[in-house]
Formats: sequence, structure tokens, C-alpha cells
Amino acid sequence: MNVEVINPFIQGTKQVLASVCNVESKMGKVYIKNKPFDDKINITIGIIGDIKGKVNYSFDLNVALFIASKMMFMEVATLDDISKSAICELSNMISGAIATVFSNNGKFVDITPPVLQENFNSCDVEKFISIPLELEANKIFEINVWIEG
Repeated sequence: MNVEVINPFIQGTKQVLASVCNVESKMGKVYIKNKPFDDKINITIGIIGDIKGKVNYSFDLNVALFIASKMMFMEVATLDDISKSAICELSNMISGAIATVFSNNGKFVDITPPVLQENFNSCDVEKFISIPLELEANKIFEINVWIEG
């Protein structure tokens, strides 16, 4: 997978994390990741249009609570329906920003609604390009990308 396809995912994610959560993230080493992601919170969004595939945002419970706390301007201690909705909305905003970056580069993409899963066994994709972003020490937000073809 080439840089022109991966960079919009990095740009869009970093931009939204900074503007919505007031968090600057540092990119880690990109690698190939195999599913399942059983021990993570997973939010998956389909990508359709000039580029087809899936993006999966994967993180530990402590990261989900951190993100929900930032979005809701209050301490969130449990992953309830409201905090799940907040992190799904963040993933929707990130994916929209990614689609905008692609559009600015002359590629039309659209996104499907986010699906939150606490394990990822139901996905038909076996391998993803994983882009870890460190939000704070021991708080990693992974962008897992699979592009068709």
C-alpha cells in the first residue's frame, strides 16, 4: 500500500484528535496487523468510492475512557451508552476528515456508519496496515486500514 493512500488516514485522524480532543498524537512504527483484535474496543467504518476498503480504530478500554472524557468535558469512568456514542461519533468525524483529505487529492470516497465491537472476529479481512498513534504514555490509538485491490 502506498503512502498516497495511507497519509490521508494519518492526517485526518491527527487533525480530529487535535481539534476535538485537544490531544497531539505521535505516530509510531507502521506494521502489518492480523485480526482478531479481541482485547480491544474496535470501531469499524467501510470505505466506498474511488477507494474501497475498511478502517478499524482499535484501542484499549483506558483509551476509550480517555477519549470519551475529553469529548464530554468530564471524567468518564465506565464505557456506557453515552461514552460509546461519543467514541463512535469521534470515529465518524475522523473518517469524514479522511474522506475530505482524499477529496482534496482528487479521490471520491464515502463512508459507512460506524460499528462498535468489543472483539473483531466477525470481520472478513485478515490483515491490516496498522498505524499506532500515541496520545499519551500508554495510550495508543490504532488506525487499521485495509484497502481492496
